Amino acid sequence: MEIQFPSDSPINTDKLGGQNKRLYDYLISGKRIHCFHEAMKELKIGYLNSRCSDLINKFGVQIKKEYIKVNDTTVVEYSI
Repeated sequence: MEIQFPSDSPINTDKLGGQNKRLYDYLISGKRIHCFHEAMKELKIGYLNSRCSDLINKFGVQIKKEYIKVNDTTVVEYSI
């Protein structure tokens, strides 16, 4: 027996605000970001992993995580 789950409900972007909104807008445009990325300063994001956690857990955004090397340090790069 196979169980089918309905597709994800639409994201209510009206409830997004501040850092979460700026990060969502950045990612939904097809860009990627990690903790050393120059966009962190531009977006005024303090803790990237916390903002991504908010988007995933509070708003249901499906964010992809990929481990990459940046200056001999392994970091998580986020994208949609």
